[in-house]
Amino acid sequence: MIGRASVVPAQRSGDTGSEVVAVSAVERYKEVVGQAAAAVEKVRDQDRDRVRELLVRLAASQDRVAELIEQEKLTHVAVRLLWEAAVEALWEERWMQMKPIPDPDETVPPRAQQDYFTAMDLAYYSLEDALQKRGLLRRKNT
Repeated sequence: MIGRASVVPAQRSGDTGSEVVAVSAVERYKEVVGQAAAAVEKVRDQDRDRVRELLVRLAASQDRVAELIEQEKLTHVAVRLLWEAAVEALWEERWMQMKPIPDPDETVPPRAQQDYFTAMDLAYYSLEDALQKRGLLRRKNT
């Protein structure tokens, strides 16, 4: 029972008060089918709205994946260029054996990509600076 109202139709409960109008089975069937059809249409509308929302989110996620793939390619190019520049800068250091570019270090904690680019640039500029200072010191000694 919901509150004080009975879920049993008035005709079946024997309660045939003056406020209850007799409803035929056909009319009751049409009413129930109409309610079911309205509920189905409401669910379909909700489903259409959800599909639209999910399609927008899917497109956004696909765009983000494409951006990340492009960023990954650019990062590989940047790393390769800096590595080759470092090898070229160390070319005169015959005692140093240069190895191929190392694999990425997966243990590094995640940060913004720009932080890694900055760290690579600083490392390369520090190498150049150290090589220039060393070259100046060498010339003084000879």
